[in-house]
Amino acid sequence: MAQGNVKKAPNKQPVTSGGNKKPATKPNTVHQKPTTPPPSPKITTREKQIIWEDDNDVDIEDITFTVPIIISFIILFVFFLRKYIRWNVECQSQNRIEGKTVIITGANTGIGKATATELARRGGRVILACRDKKKGEAVAVKIRSKTRNPDVYCYALDLGSLASVKEFAEEFNHREPSLHTLINNAAYMGPKSMTKDGYEMSLGVNYLGHFYLTYLLREKLKKSAPSRVINLVSDSYTKGKLDFEDLALTKYDIYKAYGRSKLAMVMFTTELHRRLAHDIIQIYGVHPGMVCTDLLRNWPGLSGNIIRACARVLFKSPEEGCQTVVFCTVADKLREMSGKVLENCNVYKVKASAKDKELCKKLWNVSLHLCGMDDQIPPEEQSSSGVEGTNGTSLLTAEDIGSTHAQEEKKEK
Repeated sequence: MAQGNVKKAPNKQPVTSGGNKKPATKPNTVHQKPTTPPPSPKITTREKQIIWEDDNDVDIEDITFTVPIIISFIILFVFFLRKYIRWNVECQSQNRIEGKTVIITGANTGIGKATATELARRGGRVILACRDKKKGEAVAVKIRSKTRNPDVYCYALDLGSLASVKEFAEEFNHREPSLHTLINNAAYMGPKSMTKDGYEMSLGVNYLGHFYLTYLLREKLKKSAPSRVINLVSDSYTKGKLDFEDLALTKYDIYKAYGRSKLAMVMFTTELHRRLAHDIIQIYGVHPGMVCTDLLRNWPGLSGNIIRACARVLFKSPEEGCQTVVFCTVADKLREMSGKVLENCNVYKVKASAKDKELCKKLWNVSLHLCGMDDQIPPEEQSSSGVEGTNGTSLLTAEDIGSTHAQEEKKEK
């Protein structure tokens, strides 16, 4: 049989169980390229900015609702904070002090000026003890005019110079017959500096100058008894540390230096009461609170500007801050409060460490030594106070308390 006549049988498709024929699929032998998405259109920078603004769009209604609430909370916070800081108790005593003489240090500004004005209004003979006599005289003229009290005078006193303190005391003792109240008010707060005697400025002005002044006027106070001494202190005393081995304050900090000087004043108040109470001289410490005065004028830098701005808004006025000082000057029946610290015309609790008898006695004797009055220190207390060695030589030198001359001499050696 010829092969060309043979016919091939057609391929039969497989039959499924259901009887339906399924067409055969030929394998894809040709390589197919993968499909790629169409390129995205290029977006310009401006279009991107518009899209970002649309995505981050803030509803104007949300802003108008949220901002006033935040501002209201800030205003309320400042209002109540101001109320808290400026909470004050006015002097309730209406007593007048005609015929009585009062000395106020640093009386040409701040609390001293406000106190002088109020006491002059009550008829007292007021002595403004000021470093700048020209400014003090101008303030005295204003007080005389405002209160119609002609007995307001100014004496020159630089608490940063022990010689000036002695001159003031001698002039006052010579010219004035009596002294009923001494108000130690003046203070310094600022960068590290030295007094004319070479002492650290905060300790020298805030404490040592007042210590020396009070000591030189003690006989006049005794002759005028019952008399009073009022020391202005601060709650910053809790931040102070009185290290007798580092009176020069090697690691200086403005606030800690101020706190140390006020700690010394608290201790001075306690010791002065112990020594003079039998002479019918009443001693008070006064914490006036946070008062807007020129005390902050020497604080440097941006922090100083911020503090002064806050003080103008939040702190008490000098007229408010002087109320407890006036109270201690004019009020009756305060003898039981002698030797204590007052705030808002009530007793202010002081830490026990600031009233330690031995520390207060040591501070007193060291202060006598620094003021050149070693002969006033009892022999039995000299060694315990660390102001005299076994051979009678002084253990505390000018360098220990910050003398610039001593430091220069040491560098030269």
